[in-house]
Amino acid sequence: PGPTNLGGSHVFEQSIAPLVFRHIAQTGKSNEVSGHYHPKAQVSLRGRARSFACFLLDETRLILPAYGTYTGGLRCDHPTLDRLINKPGLAILTGKSAQPIPMPRAKVT
Repeated sequence: PGPTNLGGSHVFEQSIAPLVFRHIAQTGKSNEVSGHYHPKAQVSLRGRARSFACFLLDETRLILPAYGTYTGGLRCDHPTLDRLINKPGLAILTGKSAQPIPMPRAKVT
């Protein structure tokens, strides 16, 4: 479903070679740009935990952060994102300047 009263067209996914844009990342796909999960990373700065919206990137996909203030987000060490992003993944923190860090991995229990 989507806002059909805004004009244009609404599609499940859009391919603009070599990329495929879709709302939710799909395992086993490549050249994919998606949203839905709105990843965020928690880092320690001056002894305090801070959370930043972030892009997640590997050699096959890019998952976009939330752009709204009230959109929430899924920690990038969540098992769902850990399964989607191939190792080594990169989290690119948003803010005044983009800061790349190795993607925190889910803890194995």
